[in-house]
Amino acid sequence: MARLVPHLSFAELKGDPRLKRAFESEVPAVVVFPVSHPVGLSVIRCLSGQGIPILAVDFRPDSAGLYSNDVVPLLMPRLYDDVETFTQGLLAIGACFRTKPVLFLVDDEDLFLSLKRADQFGQYYRMPLSPWPVVQPIVDKGKLYRTCQAQNFPIPKTWFISSETDLETQRAQVTFPCIVKPTFSTQFRKRFGVKAVRFDGFEPLKEFVALLLKEGIDFVVQEFIAGPAGCLYTYAAYSDDGGNVVAEFTGRKLHQFPPDFGTCRLGESVHDPGLERVGRRLLAMLRYRGISLTEFKRDPQGNYFLIELNPRPGDWPEHLSWLCGANLVLAAYRETIGEKVPPHRITRFGVKWANLWEDLYYCVRGYKLHGYPEEHRGLFGWLRDLKGLGTDAFFAWHDPLPAWVRFKGMVRDFAARERALRSGGSQA
Repeated sequence: MARLVPHLSFAELKGDPRLKRAFESEVPAVVVFPVSHPVGLSVIRCLSGQGIPILAVDFRPDSAGLYSNDVVPLLMPRLYDDVETFTQGLLAIGACFRTKPVLFLVDDEDLFLSLKRADQFGQYYRMPLSPWPVVQPIVDKGKLYRTCQAQNFPIPKTWFISSETDLETQRAQVTFPCIVKPTFSTQFRKRFGVKAVRFDGFEPLKEFVALLLKEGIDFVVQEFIAGPAGCLYTYAAYSDDGGNVVAEFTGRKLHQFPPDFGTCRLGESVHDPGLERVGRRLLAMLRYRGISLTEFKRDPQGNYFLIELNPRPGDWPEHLSWLCGANLVLAAYRETIGEKVPPHRITRFGVKWANLWEDLYYCVRGYKLHGYPEEHRGLFGWLRDLKGLGTDAFFAWHDPLPAWVRFKGMVRDFAARERALRSGGSQA
């Protein structure tokens, strides 16, 4: 495996001949950060073979995307020390390019920072999405759900709670089971290790709400729509400044962990005109430009209810969409540099994406180990579920090394989690 040379100083970047291919390109390059997980690698794979230089940036030497054949890797161990170092580091990288590059930040907090500091980032980068005044009311789930209510857009029953008195006042209206989810997810996930928490009775809900209020974490209480992972449908798209869809994908999750509010491990493309209609309506209503990943829950009657909208690429829909005929990432890149892309959608259905090694672990061992025995599939059940597999999160025949790097990291991660479980620690 090639040895990465870390850059400890921003000042040394421009003089490094290994980075020249990206920095000196007259074709606008792409900068992707981070590249340690499937989202960054999805962006890389969607742009590979297009003649676009891709600078993959990370601060961790075991980041899978740094080892891709399709990128110019840049390892900067100090880049993520603090907010100012990160900001100045990215600006220093951007200043090295002959032609202003397109910046894909694929983690929420990094993306939000770049939008809040658009006056700085805009000097050196082209940003492939709407500005912060458009994005902020989307990523704040409280504001998003209020907008949907005002526009009669379908969401689960939602209760906005700002005090314990509010909860008591609305006690008769709250139905069970229900969930509590944060308006912004980062602080909540750091504190509790999950996206949302389910409750089947009022007293545990009241106790948890009191804790959130005490810690200053904003949240909503929402109806829980029953159904397995297969009821979670995804509408992914690239839309223009008017919220008009240019490229679109429809799919659904098949496996996720944790089962109720988790990360996709196996998903497939589906043909669903109803999902297209509701997804297009939402983006037009919000007038959002950029790649979006919108999750809906379908109830037993076939109605779709909005769960969340992420204004960035995801780990599986963009990768699978590219394979099925609609390259959302390339559409975003081309329109950001001033080209026009004709509207198009996926044309292949029933094609599956998997995070193979992780999905195998959960299906044959992890679900049982972490307290979800009903989700256990066993080896042969897992193999049956893979019928129609088209691509993996990390492996590609022309570019196998990222999969090996991630496999080693996964083994370490899961071994550490199992040790924590045996010692009575967290399951996260």
